[in-house]
Amino acid sequence: MIEEAPNVVTEDGLRGLLADGYLIEVVCKEEAEKRHNSWYGTWVIRAVHEDGRDDKMLVTSRSYLKIREFKTIVGLVSFLADMGCKTASIPLEEGGRMRHAAPGRGPEPHSGPVLVKGD
Repeated sequence: MIEEAPNVVTEDGLRGLLADGYLIEVVCKEEAEKRHNSWYGTWVIRAVHEDGRDDKMLVTSRSYLKIREFKTIVGLVSFLADMGCKTASIPLEEGGRMRHAAPGRGPEPHSGPVLVKGD
């Protein structure tokens, strides 16, 4: 794997981390709202190890370190499916976090909501 900045990861790097037992954590940065038949908001992705060590933010590329944001639930669910997730649980309130395991990419860790102290 190509060396990356210590606290960020690209999509390809995320696939490797999932194989090493990392989880995908979806973080709601802007409260979601329903417009017609679609939900809009701002979500970012973190790669986190179940033991809490070494979390990384998903970025668009190694050469231009911009945090990758998802603006629709449809786009976010498509990304999660591409990463191998079989279900998607999306936090709708700002600050909400949900963890997802990618089946078949290592041990089956716990998926679900994350309690964050001090946020």
